[in-house]
Amino acid sequence: MALGEKLKGRRQRQGLTLGELNKASGVTSSHLGRIERGERTPSAAVLRALAKPLGCTEWELLKEAGYLSPDATDDRLARFKDAVRDEITGTMTDLLEKVDRL
Repeated sequence: MALGEKLKGRRQRQGLTLGELNKASGVTSSHLGRIERGERTPSAAVLRALAKPLGCTEWELLKEAGYLSPDATDDRLARFKDAVRDEITGTMTDLLEKVDRL
């Protein structure tokens, strides 16, 4: 089963609409719909935002998405850490630029 289908199943088991999951996670309904249809691949940050509202852990979703394997090696964990760091750095840079424009 594809990741989007798994996420949709989790959402439905929690009794959530796309709009409700949007409010609980901060991920837009349109992006969630594209993920569920397999048109987009969620980033690690999106999966982390979805975990709690979907009633699971971040690690479960990261494994389902292929970011981590059950026997994750140090190399995979290091790549994941780098990806998260890059994503956070980019977000912080964007925020600082917006603050500077105020």
